Amino acid sequence: MEKKITLNEWLMKWFSLYSKPNIKHSTAVSYECYIRKHIVPVIGDVYMENINLDVLQEFFNFISTELSPKSVSNIRMMLHSAFKIANLNDIINKNYIEYVTIPKVIRKEMRVFTRAEQAKLLITLTNTDEPYAFGIFLCLTTGIRVGELCALTWSDIDFINRRLMIRKTLQRLMTLDNNSKTKTKIYIDTPKSISSIRDIPLNEDIMTSIVKHQENMVKHFGQNILSPTEFIITHKKGSSSEPKTIQGYFKKVLEYSGISKANVHALRHTFATRALEAGVDFKTLSVLLGHSDINVTMNRYAHVLEDTKIEAMKNITSVILSPCEN
Repeated sequence: MEKKITLNEWLMKWFSLYSKPNIKHSTAVSYECYIRKHIVPVIGDVYMENINLDVLQEFFNFISTELSPKSVSNIRMMLHSAFKIANLNDIINKNYIEYVTIPKVIRKEMRVFTRAEQAKLLITLTNTDEPYAFGIFLCLTTGIRVGELCALTWSDIDFINRRLMIRKTLQRLMTLDNNSKTKTKIYIDTPKSISSIRDIPLNEDIMTSIVKHQENMVKHFGQNILSPTEFIITHKKGSSSEPKTIQGYFKKVLEYSGISKANVHALRHTFATRALEAGVDFKTLSVLLGHSDINVTMNRYAHVLEDTKIEAMKNITSVILSPCEN
């Protein structure tokens, strides 16, 4: 007779055999946390044969009171994959996750710097030779993510064709290795999606700033700091900076500049907003930002075009109501 298997036992097997070998380390860290902290303590002892819609709906109703809608949605997506494989292995006869109801994910309002705030920020950033300041400047003027910024090495700048080549991202994550001496370490991996691998054209002003940054780095750290494998944003040869460190410095810059609080991601939102205000189309902006789909860009930044829509309606109405020409 086949041994009964609990949800905990199945998730351990699914994670190690089917999931972990085929996903990014950052995703694996999230999955491990969901399983260990949120699923196993609540329904981990339930036998797979007893998993039904009622059990799952009660579970999701419970975690929805403790976690954000986005986290609940992520857990649902993960369990859907785990139960799909369980169904294929005849461990369960139906993937009940498909019928579970969860709260809708409501996107928070984005923090975008006003033009006045942007001007203050640029004054502060361009009047110092601090490497982190140049990093923040680069995020604002190219729209790159802070993890992408921290992973940049000098080989990622094509000086001849004036392009910034985004090929990797940097994060500090849990190791998931029981033999590791440290709980976390720096991981440099490919960006979050294929679309995030991209080339961003650099205009003359940005190239001038890059050359100035190079000169400052050589002055403080020596000529070898410009070797192709050296990190562009660093305080030490052969060492990278971390997103958390950049965020900490960014907070100080805002305080010094008299600008209200904002997450470093506001730099990316500001870049996108200014791009749309300048008439850049959604497709082009989507490519520059490295979004997986143009709909992501449109859904996130459509509100920026409110003034444009108002002006468009004025023009349309004036044409419709204009006197008929004979």
